[in-house]
Amino acid sequence: GFITEVAQSTAEEELLEHTPSTSSRPRAVSLPTVNVYNVEFAELPNECYGGGLASPAPLPASIPMDKIMSNIAQNLDFKGWSEQARNLWFKDFKSQCSRAVIQDTFWFCICWYFKPGKHLEVETRLFDRISANFVGLFSSLNPSRKDFFFRCYADAVAQAVLYAMFLAYPKSRIDFTEKFRKDLVIRISFWTSGICPEFVDTSHWKLNLGGGDVLQAAPSQTQRNVETNAVTLRGNASQPLLGQLSADSLAEKSAWMGQWNRRPRRKLQYSPLVENFLRARKYSSVNLVRATSMHMTTAEQRAKKMDVKHAMLAERAKQARDRCEALAKEYDDLDKEVKKQERQRTIQAQAAKKRLEIRRKEVLRSDPHEYANYLVSLHLLQQGLGQKG
Repeated sequence: GFITEVAQSTAEEELLEHTPSTSSRPRAVSLPTVNVYNVEFAELPNECYGGGLASPAPLPASIPMDKIMSNIAQNLDFKGWSEQARNLWFKDFKSQCSRAVIQDTFWFCICWYFKPGKHLEVETRLFDRISANFVGLFSSLNPSRKDFFFRCYADAVAQAVLYAMFLAYPKSRIDFTEKFRKDLVIRISFWTSGICPEFVDTSHWKLNLGGGDVLQAAPSQTQRNVETNAVTLRGNASQPLLGQLSADSLAEKSAWMGQWNRRPRRKLQYSPLVENFLRARKYSSVNLVRATSMHMTTAEQRAKKMDVKHAMLAERAKQARDRCEALAKEYDDLDKEVKKQERQRTIQAQAAKKRLEIRRKEVLRSDPHEYANYLVSLHLLQQGLGQKG
């Protein structure tokens, strides 16, 4: 399989690197350098620089495209559709036009993300070919199956591009992050429909070539923001339809902060691929579709803002709960202290009463006259205190 071949070649390269070279040893056939497996050093095929619309750029020969397509068909959720519907979808997905879209999209993404600003003419040529083959695919489908087919098509193409990169360039797998995968889905969805999807999920992506899911088995390493780097390094190159924007900015994901009811106005007419195809062909007359303008709610951004507000409310609730618990503890401590003082005062009062009773009995036993004098003195003392008050 492909993984075994990559591992064997890598092992041979490491063995050659650590083997001392001697001038007397005959020079063997040179193996490909490690840069071959790094996407940033990928060499574009000749078809990227020329060729007609019927000649898409081929994928690297080591990519098992049929197995990849079978994995994609198994990963997609067809919402209870029959196995026959799945087979029909897979048949259309394997068509010549669909394969051409995947192949040219693969090389376009390599140029866009990993060679920013270096192959602008190639990107334009590839985008023209992608749009032409997409229109060909759209025209070849039965009208009754178009909605069913294109509902999952952008996700499927994004999977195919990611799997092909993942297998062809194992040294660059740290770049194929979750954000990079979502960027692929958003970009291709925007190309095919003109709308950026919300709540993009790639957790169902699995690539099993016989030894388990290789996506999950990939080592976790420090990740780079490939999308941001591509836009930054691209500079001021002007490519309106290709998008001088990241997938995030296509979805206007940076403009929602501070605007709760933001509903951007969208003009829906042609998808970017169809629009590019019509403009490139320069038809004298086309079936014009009137543009529809509508406000579309950015649901994902509203949900994210709600999550932020909910986190703030949860934090405030926690603080309030902690404050209540602290006040309750303080009240309990104060209550315990007051009860303790009450018990002490009760004990002291009982002890004083007992001492007075003992004293009274002693006085009565000794001399009644002395007890009477004591009572008179006490009465006079109380009257004196009353007059002073």
